Amino acid sequence: MQRAALEKPNFAARVPIMFPSDVLSPVVGSLLERAEVQWHVVTGDDDSLMRFWLTFTGGQTYGFHVGADGVALDVIAEAPGIDADLGRYGKLEVRPAREPDPPASAVGQRLVGVENLFSGTSQSAIGARLSFETVTVSVADCDDELRWGAR
Repeated sequence: MQRAALEKPNFAARVPIMFPSDVLSPVVGSLLERAEVQWHVVTGDDDSLMRFWLTFTGGQTYGFHVGADGVALDVIAEAPGIDADLGRYGKLEVRPAREPDPPASAVGQRLVGVENLFSGTSQSAIGARLSFETVTVSVADCDDELRWGAR
């Protein structure tokens, strides 16, 4: 058994860790054209943030999600999601970002930088700080909940 284990590839060495700053580097300097947000909607409850997408000039769109188990914030190039009926569990609605959604204030501005955010116990980025011309949008995976803010 040990010989077989020694022959297995070291996936950590073969698959590089992609931090939010790595994923978003192609759009630093680009204009944010739109922001869309997916909400979990249940009658009688406040809407819950599920994920959001930022689309930059040239149509490059990036999704921000809570990562899978044991993974922090996930930022990937992808198309925005769609509405979905979850039956008795409510529905998922995709809407344009609007005030007070933090990305709404960044629409029409250039992304000037991305800073990865780390916890004291993880080597994975738990969040990112996106600096635009006049506003900074922060997003993080906080106990498997997506949290955001702007200043």
